[in-house]
Amino acid sequence: MNRRQSIPVTIVSGFLGAGKTTLLNRILNHDHGLRMAVMVNDFGSINIDSQLIVSQTQTTVNLTNGCICCTVESDLIEQLSRMLNNRESRPEYIVIEASGVSNPQKIANTLRYPQFREALNIDSIITVVDAAQYEGLKGEMAQLAMDQLDAADIIVLNKIDQVSDEQVAALRSRWLYPNVRLLQAQHCDVPLELVLGVGRISAGVKLKPVTSATVLGAVSEPDHSAVFSTWSWTSTQPLSLKALREALATLPADIYRAKGICNIAEAPTQRSVLHLVGSRSEIKLDEDWRDVQPYSQVVVIGARDAIDPASLQAVFDKCIA
Repeated sequence: MNRRQSIPVTIVSGFLGAGKTTLLNRILNHDHGLRMAVMVNDFGSINIDSQLIVSQTQTTVNLTNGCICCTVESDLIEQLSRMLNNRESRPEYIVIEASGVSNPQKIANTLRYPQFREALNIDSIITVVDAAQYEGLKGEMAQLAMDQLDAADIIVLNKIDQVSDEQVAALRSRWLYPNVRLLQAQHCDVPLELVLGVGRISAGVKLKPVTSATVLGAVSEPDHSAVFSTWSWTSTQPLSLKALREALATLPADIYRAKGICNIAEAPTQRSVLHLVGSRSEIKLDEDWRDVQPYSQVVVIGARDAIDPASLQAVFDKCIA
């Protein structure tokens, strides 16, 4: 656990034409309330609504919601360093689009360099897959697409309207990822709360059970509530850090997101923040409890059929120290 605040980074990967640009546009147009930096290879295909743009240069677009979108015109290390050293507009969240013909693991390795280790943390690696195109990839292209899947915490299986249920099932069985968090989508239409850590918990705010509206970030349409469901758990007893980590690692693959405030037995004077996106999880020390009675509260979001209240209750009850 690390108390130092760092900037979450999401890496968006996927083969050419899979839908990465569509997902990036959704992120840029979303009312997430964060000062976000989106780093892309080329602005040419990014269709940002004109009313969102404040100013634009050759390499940077400033948006009315406080976000910036910039081209990775040179070395990624140089660009990231420039962002981190800019005190006036230092981002609160960073999204990096990997090239359609590159392995996102290379970017992940860069983020682990000593100069970034304390300042940045990988929130998730998302790989977007074109359900209709994937089976047609051959040779080196097929291997590259598989490498992109290997690196992913979450897979967005896009364009499922163009394939049959049998083809989707065949893809899932072929990939042999029993614990992968896989979201099926058309036009990359997935609740961003499930793929980005935009729901970071602010100090002093108690969690409330998540509704479909909060999952969607107050976006009224389309209605994902028929597909996704939520569940919450509370306790006033201290939790074992080891047991909690093991619990997160064993959650069903159709549990996409979890967040919470925890009372950890190994750190009784400080509250801890729990955060899970896809298969990537973290538990970090936050501020002191002060005059607040320590408690634990966790919200879980997943596919409707994946929410088994009795099973989840048993999993988290076992975390009590």
